[in-house]
Amino acid sequence: MAELLLSNLSHSYPGAGAPTLSGLNLRIASGEAHALLGSSGAGKSTLLNLLSGLLPASPGQLLLGGQDLADQLPSSRGVAQVFQFPVLYEAMSVLGNLAFPLRVMGMSRRDCRARARQMAEQLEIDHLLERRPTRLGLFEKQLVAIGKALVRPDLSLVLLDEPLTAAEPARKWRLRHTLKSLQRESGATMIYVTHDQTEALTFADRISVMHEGGILQTGSPEQLINAPTHEHVGYFVGTPGMNFLDARIESNVCLVGDVPFGSLVVSPGVCRIGFRPEWAKLAGAPAQTHSGSDWIIAADVISQRVLGTHRGVPFGLVDATVAGARIVTRQPLDEVPSGRAQLHLDTVRAFRQGWVVDA
Repeated sequence: MAELLLSNLSHSYPGAGAPTLSGLNLRIASGEAHALLGSSGAGKSTLLNLLSGLLPASPGQLLLGGQDLADQLPSSRGVAQVFQFPVLYEAMSVLGNLAFPLRVMGMSRRDCRARARQMAEQLEIDHLLERRPTRLGLFEKQLVAIGKALVRPDLSLVLLDEPLTAAEPARKWRLRHTLKSLQRESGATMIYVTHDQTEALTFADRISVMHEGGILQTGSPEQLINAPTHEHVGYFVGTPGMNFLDARIESNVCLVGDVPFGSLVVSPGVCRIGFRPEWAKLAGAPAQTHSGSDWIIAADVISQRVLGTHRGVPFGLVDATVAGARIVTRQPLDEVPSGRAQLHLDTVRAFRQGWVVDA
């Protein structure tokens, strides 16, 4: 087990212009299951390749277990990497591929085969042990590649780069559960790269959201959902993502257009009000008027989508517009009027230049 520390880490590819990574600072605890979440081009795979040694050292510092990785050969780092497209030895059987890293370590043939068979059983590929990679499907190959990376008992860090791309959704959930169990048993620090928020939220203890070469926020799944510190995190994490309304603050009153919409004790000026679909409710107008300090504003209902029922009441998503902006709520559908409605919010986040100002 080993703690990983990134300090002011940057990386630029020759001739690329803007840096791919810029000033990353991150601490990953020993034995942590961590996810790097972001869209293509965010810099996730570049960071993994720096950790494994596939890319040369860059400005900044990479410490694993207190040791500077820049001073170590890739073979001596105790790091295993699984790529998006599996890399296997075609001349060996599945059993041979799984046992090969152990043979290199000097483990006895008997122990190699026993450990390899145990790993195959955990990944439910023990029926494939005698096959060659040419006789495997893409997903089966990826399972073997994952087993080949995790089979070593001396690992400090396991890097998984989009490992479940070829898996069906139902199998993805089972394999994430298996990977999590293997990670806990081995005690290895594991970093899982993905653009799929479901994979990140259901696998990781903590998640770092990457965007344009930087880390916008690191936190638990609950923190990213309930307290995003950047607009992109609010939009990228959550299904659907966070809603945003253009607003301005005057004397602690939030105005959308010229309509008072709640009170917020922040400095005056333009901002964006963000709220999750589940923090909101669309309902009919009450008989009494409401205070400007309430988070209530007029809305126009566009459509509804049923997701299921709760205690016999249909539950789903409602599309609406507020001051010309599209928003989505997640709520019981028996409360939603057609046409004109009022939007009620329980919680809001205010953002300026992308960053939260009410945290």
